[in-house]
Formats: sequence, structure tokens, C-alpha cells
Amino acid sequence: MTPENRKLTSETLLHKRGIRINLQLPLTESDEEVTLRSSEDLLHRMVALWCVSSAAAGEEQYRQFRAYVEMHDIAAWLSAAEHEFLFNAAGYSACDEKTRISFAERHEALFFLGWCAGLVRKLDLPGSASNLKPVLASLPQQGEAPDRLRSSIKLRSKREILGWVDLLYRLHWAVRHAHLIGKEVPGNLDATVVQQWHQAVNWITGYDDEDNWDLVRTDT
Repeated sequence: MTPENRKLTSETLLHKRGIRINLQLPLTESDEEVTLRSSEDLLHRMVALWCVSSAAAGEEQYRQFRAYVEMHDIAAWLSAAEHEFLFNAAGYSACDEKTRISFAERHEALFFLGWCAGLVRKLDLPGSASNLKPVLASLPQQGEAPDRLRSSIKLRSKREILGWVDLLYRLHWAVRHAHLIGKEVPGNLDATVVQQWHQAVNWITGYDDEDNWDLVRTDT
């Protein structure tokens, strides 16, 4: 599918859902311009997101997932901000509520990458908190290494993923525009879910040649 066709498909869907369209937004990247992350890259990022989003749930979970990262020697899979969160000297109690919430919200990025990995059968528009059950089924149990997840990943096609690059780009613009003019988020969209999915899709497609998860932009 060409970028022009993806734009038309996205705008048609937004129109049907009553979501504002900005016709001036440019096209997104073509197939030839994008190289998807590898399955191993995807594994590392999903495990990192699983660890920090789960650790944000409470003191016990924080200790558990910190120990998991240490046991399997995978600290290098964490971004700098994730490492600072999980391994700060003062522990969970030193993290304020805003920080905990921001890391807990990363389960939405994990869910979207679970779809990219073929673990989630279908995506709907991001209108409510995602059900992580299909993703959690392949994540490590009882402290085991992430080998089961590695063997479960079946990376979706570039065409499928680029469709969501375009759609999330336009959805995120609509959410931000509503915020700027003081209106409710349109189309029953969840602003947090839109942002997390947008960052995830920009990461897996190497948007702006950025490899650092903490610096992946969600331009609109």
C-alpha cells in the first residue's frame, strides 16, 4: 500500500468515527524508507516494558522485577530512564506517584508491541485500557528466562505495521488538538493509550533513526 492510500484509509476511518481530520498532515513513510526492528530487538523491548510497568504496581512487585533483571543479567535491555527507575538506590519508596504512573502506563506500549509480535490477534482503536492477557501468556513465568516469548514472536508484516504508523499519527494529532482547544478527547479515544501506542509504533519502525526508547518522538 502506498503512503497516499494509507492516508486515505486512515482519514476515512477517522471520518466514520467522528474524529477531526487535519488534511494538511503530510504522508507517512513508504515501505522502502522503513526497516523494522528485529525479533530479538522486539523481545528485549517487550521484556523491559513488562519489567518496569509491572514494577510500578507496588513495593513487592518492584523488588520482584528488580531481582528478575539481575538474575537474568538483562539490565542492558532497559533504557536509561527505566534503569534509573528500577535501580535507584532508595528503591520504590523514592519514586513519586507521577513517576510510578508514567511507568505503569508503559503496559500499553507493551500491548501494542505484543500485537506487532503476533501475540494479539486484532487491534481496535485505542479507546480504553488494553487487556494484556494475550501478551502475558507468553511472558516468563516463575522467574524463567524469556525463551518462551522469544519462540512465540512472529513479527507482523511491514504493511500491517505501517498502517498503524499512519493511523496513530493522525489519531494523536486529533487528541492533541482537542487538548489545545480545551475540548474532550474525540471518538472515545484514550489519550494515554494513543500516546503509548504511537511511541511503540515509532520505535519498531525506527522513526527518525532513533534507537533510544527514551528519546523516541511522537510528532504530530
